[in-house]
Amino acid sequence: MIMKTFQGKVTAKLAALSAISLLAFSAPLLAASLDLSGRSDDDSQQDSTRKPAQVIDFVGVKKGDKVLDLLAGGGYYSELLSRAVGDKGAVTLQIPKAYLKYAEKSLEVRLANDRLKNVTYLLSEAENLKLSENTYDSAFLVLGFHDMFFKEEGWDFTADEVMPQVFKSLKSGGKLLVIDHDAADNSGIRDVKSLHRIDSAFVKADLEKRGFKLIKTSKLLENHNDDHSKIVFIPELRRKTDRFVMLFEKI
Repeated sequence: MIMKTFQGKVTAKLAALSAISLLAFSAPLLAASLDLSGRSDDDSQQDSTRKPAQVIDFVGVKKGDKVLDLLAGGGYYSELLSRAVGDKGAVTLQIPKAYLKYAEKSLEVRLANDRLKNVTYLLSEAENLKLSENTYDSAFLVLGFHDMFFKEEGWDFTADEVMPQVFKSLKSGGKLLVIDHDAADNSGIRDVKSLHRIDSAFVKADLEKRGFKLIKTSKLLENHNDDHSKIVFIPELRRKTDRFVMLFEKI
């Protein structure tokens, strides 16, 4: 009787350990299963340096989620998120009018014939982003945060106006992904306009002042050959910059 009880406990423990091991080894399922096919050549060519499946895994996006793609540009991530969240999920592709001169043609092709049925195209400005409160499980802000720290004619999309609205739009515990071109240490926002770079330490401090908590970072998009002194658009750095990847949580 004692032996049977002992064997039963051992069996139960092994089963539990197997379940934990299975969970540990099967956790990054999306990176392996996300369908990257059937997209434009330009999108596909970017995958090797942007590593979108791994980034989406890093955020923890799952089927049925509602995701905000803020300052989405031509919608590279919006299309992938559309696939990641599935038919029961939803993606909001947000851009301001000032982005249209760069992104309008790409968006026309991407959204033609309602091909991304779970993606809502939202053209909105900083003073009123038109975001519903407590709606999103996560928000993606990819290569756009630095743009919120300078003003010029035709561009006034500031973090002070935008980020409180993003905060309100996230559910409690909602995630905010920020990816951007890293800048020199202790440079703050000095290079946001001239080089299109922003200091990762500044980003962390700024967003934590706004109520977000940094919960993890990733080295996925690091490039140690980028010394942070050059503008991000030069050919040798185009889409190859040293980029920080930070995940914040609404607390």
